[in-house]
Amino acid sequence: MGQKSYEVFQAVENKANLLAGYWGDFKTEIIQHLPESYHGEIHELSSNLEKALEVLINELRHPTLILATTGTTSSGKSTLVNFLCGADIVPTAVSEMSAGAVTIEYNQEKGLIIEKTPGALWKCGEWKNISDEEIYDLLYDAMSSYIDAREEQPNLACPQANIYYPFRLLKDESLLELPKGVRVKLLDLPGLSYVGDERNLAIIKQCREALCLVTYNSEETDPYKVDNLLSEVVDQVKDLGGSPARMLFILNKIDVFRKDQRWPRSEQRFIEKTTKNIKLELTKQLREYTEEIENLTILKLSTWPASLALQIQENKELVEDILDELPTIKDKWSEHDQSRINQLLRPHEQAIDHFQFLIKNAIRKGELDNDPRKWTVSQQQLIAKQLFKQSYAEEFEDKLSKHIAEHFPKLVIPQAIERFNVAAGNSIAQWAVQTTTAILNSSEENYQQEIEKISWIKSSLDQFLQVSDANLRKPFEKVNQTCKEYINQQTEDDPLSILTEAITDLQFTEPYNEIEEKLVPLYDWRNALGRGVDQILEAVAESLENGRVTLDHPNFRKASIANVNLLEGNLRRLVQLGYSHYFAKNGQNVVAKTQEDKENLKEKNYELNELSIHLSLIIAQVLDKIATQEVQRMYEAVNELFICHLAYLEKGSNERAPDIVIRFPESELNKVKDNLKFDFVKFDSDFEIKKEKYIEEYRTWKHWLWIIPKKEKRFSDNAKIPSIGEILADWKKQLQEVEPEMLKQVIEWLLVQIDDLKKSVDKSQNDILDQYRDRLEKARQEITFDYEKEQNVWQPMQQRAKRLEEEFSRLANFEREANSSGS
Repeated sequence: MGQKSYEVFQAVENKANLLAGYWGDFKTEIIQHLPESYHGEIHELSSNLEKALEVLINELRHPTLILATTGTTSSGKSTLVNFLCGADIVPTAVSEMSAGAVTIEYNQEKGLIIEKTPGALWKCGEWKNISDEEIYDLLYDAMSSYIDAREEQPNLACPQANIYYPFRLLKDESLLELPKGVRVKLLDLPGLSYVGDERNLAIIKQCREALCLVTYNSEETDPYKVDNLLSEVVDQVKDLGGSPARMLFILNKIDVFRKDQRWPRSEQRFIEKTTKNIKLELTKQLREYTEEIENLTILKLSTWPASLALQIQENKELVEDILDELPTIKDKWSEHDQSRINQLLRPHEQAIDHFQFLIKNAIRKGELDNDPRKWTVSQQQLIAKQLFKQSYAEEFEDKLSKHIAEHFPKLVIPQAIERFNVAAGNSIAQWAVQTTTAILNSSEENYQQEIEKISWIKSSLDQFLQVSDANLRKPFEKVNQTCKEYINQQTEDDPLSILTEAITDLQFTEPYNEIEEKLVPLYDWRNALGRGVDQILEAVAESLENGRVTLDHPNFRKASIANVNLLEGNLRRLVQLGYSHYFAKNGQNVVAKTQEDKENLKEKNYELNELSIHLSLIIAQVLDKIATQEVQRMYEAVNELFICHLAYLEKGSNERAPDIVIRFPESELNKVKDNLKFDFVKFDSDFEIKKEKYIEEYRTWKHWLWIIPKKEKRFSDNAKIPSIGEILADWKKQLQEVEPEMLKQVIEWLLVQIDDLKKSVDKSQNDILDQYRDRLEKARQEITFDYEKEQNVWQPMQQRAKRLEEEFSRLANFEREANSSGS
């Protein structure tokens, strides 16, 4: 195990202070040998370092730890939040109660803010010094009001709440062992049903700087619903963004297996199977994180009994004190006293009613009465400890602490160090090396050679950067050309296949082979969009073929409830019109002669056309959500690509110009723009009804003795009603037809990002070279140079400058070294 979080933060702070000391010693010595004209820039460097160090230390001492909780349907996510808080303050229910994001910030004084949102049907405002029950009730009213109203008002903004609470996770300092000044936030995120709200999406973006806890419903056994849960897990991971390594997966409600006759074996089988399935599903859809997924941390937990254990522990002495004060005969208790004791004993009773199988050993050992009012403090303590242990809460807290110790520093420290280096570190390293090198080359005999050397370095660097840029652009330019030719029907080559091949080749080309499969999202979006459409269409096909409408796949939750309800009604009408079972599977040739048959055919045509309208709306919404996830994956892939590219350029540039100190800071140069947006096709699925003549023969009475045969021309409505399979295949084809245009968007966007990066790198390199030329010129004009000074002062000073530069460079890797040194 690595070091505790606070030790890692402290080690980085100590290292930064040492660097400031190194600079101070170097500055004190070099300033003695420089004319006064240099003193101003030295003092400016020192001032900038002092300010940057102050900011860095403040960030290290007062970082913000964000723990974001999300989960699959009915997985006990809100109960987990209450467990982390040590109190029931977030509403829980048998049905889904998550509606809107809730932010919980640590504060000694309890408070609640429910923001005023457009059209809010619930109480909004600020409440201070309120009880746990009041927080719970206000949130419950807000969430239930929203859930009840959102079907009729699909655009209603969901509740947004901020709770201020002295939650247990931070209050008990022994749990996480964090730096003293750390701020902690809990983000209770909405379920998939509610991620469409823009405010929620803004909060979900904070999760990219969070450690995430993803709960999974271990109670679910239905195979179809289990598949849906796995799809939800993938969606949660994609919404949370970034590497799954910073996510903790929790198999909640695991106590369900204790009811089995051989529970240890059944529980272990479930854990192994579910762990395998989660990893397989994540790997299939997030190949860029294959290695991280293989090493996922997946824990078992039962949050409800764990929470009850905390409440029993909290209430134990209070219960005994109150009972001591009350009359021994219960009939003499006042209504207030009765209510107060019932409230305190509720967790005790729930433990007996629901979790006797977890505490049976404690019950036997303590010889407890079935009435919790008769339990002693020590007996309550025994029950609480047993409940806490058997719910795996002890194991969970230990793993959570280790998870935070491993990943929290990685979320905070690298960015803080990068800002420190940009603000001061890089400038000091460049000034020290460039100034001493310039002075050593400022003599008349060396100056002209150095000017020529700078010219050669610039030419060499320009060529290196140009070749590197061309190598990076080449595969994408090839794909772009193929796209244009394909769209103009000049080639039959599939541009998406060309893209996959180009990215695969790039991954095996230096230096990009270092990032292996991180580039997969640049072509995998096609599979993700296709998978989303398939899942929607398959659910529609299954509903019509079975004659029973079931649209419960998680993807439907990405569309508005109003549109899903319209689609359900449309499918039910098609079933009633006979477009189900055999006819939905095989299609139908219809010759409608009677008015009733014609009306039925007309209605089928209308409803199938309506089907295309409703499905177009839903698929567009679903694809928009999937595209948002996939575009984010693309941003992260391009970010990884550019980080690798910049590191390669920096290394190659410094090999060609070792005394210039060229830095290409990621935060300054890697600016991937998030302006990629897809437009999706609208589908069509009606069929043509043709009027055709036919001759109908019939007989009539001319006289009561004669029967006369007759023929008459009539018109029928004829149509070939397609099968649902044919309709779906046509829609998939329509989507595939627009894929090259979508790819063209992606490639053109990517080439613009590469162009912008190239311009930034060129400008940065030219500025650094111009800076060195200026320092060389200044040294030639202002430094009195002789051989003795070169040997005794400036050559040793240059070596010290280079060591100083190395120390500042090492700071960026110091957090990783500090974290692994305790392993």
